[in-house]
Amino acid sequence: MTVVRHYYRKIVPVIAVLLLFSGISIFAQDSGSLTELARGKTDKADTHGFTDMYDLLFAPMRLKARKVCEIGIAWGGSLQVWSQYFSNAIIYGIDFYTLDQLRALAKSEGVEKIYIPETVETPRIKTFVADQSKRNQLSGFIKKYGSDFDLILDDGGHTMEQQQVSFGYLFRHVKPGGFYVIEDVHTSLPNRYPGFSVQKNEENTTLGMIHHFIRHEKIKSQYLTPEEVEYLNKNIEYCSFFISNNQAHSMSCIFKKRR
Repeated sequence: MTVVRHYYRKIVPVIAVLLLFSGISIFAQDSGSLTELARGKTDKADTHGFTDMYDLLFAPMRLKARKVCEIGIAWGGSLQVWSQYFSNAIIYGIDFYTLDQLRALAKSEGVEKIYIPETVETPRIKTFVADQSKRNQLSGFIKKYGSDFDLILDDGGHTMEQQQVSFGYLFRHVKPGGFYVIEDVHTSLPNRYPGFSVQKNEENTTLGMIHHFIRHEKIKSQYLTPEEVEYLNKNIEYCSFFISNNQAHSMSCIFKKRR
């Protein structure tokens, strides 16, 4: 069962929440549902159970989306899934490693199926090498590919600085009414997931940043500039925080931008 907590600055469509609490996806019978497309290709479906929930929010813009970006390419499965799900969109992937390095990593780890693009740019999928914790490198991506993304997802390195710097810098490049997703927020739990730069007092966690927003409707982060904090506070319409009651204790947070 997946537990869903919505923190809106407007009324939540009750039927969608009830469907999720009952374990039902209203798109489950659709052979082109996100979960069906993603199964076997990405842990969004296979491990974390995010895709059923994403369907509820993203299906209305499925044919309208024109630009979708994901931080973290890994074995390429998510990029392929997004290109199929958002059939009219260009898909952008950002990763710390080059495509050749990712292929070598996949081979060294014995990964049988990889979906890494053959070239840096194809007609539907564009990739870019950047450290997501470096604003100047994220700026290089924006200078090359522009702004106004319908959706940006962070499934990158998952450290506290990486998650929060990317969020602070890139949220302004989401189009009005679009979404920014921070995946794998469970890396804020050092007892379960050590090694993601959580301080001993845990005051720097991404989960803490989200919790502060839920309680006070204000973003607070030691990694963000005052200008980034001000922009986020003025332009976040709501956040939806998802916790999956599974072995991974999977967490994802979706921020919607005001129109």
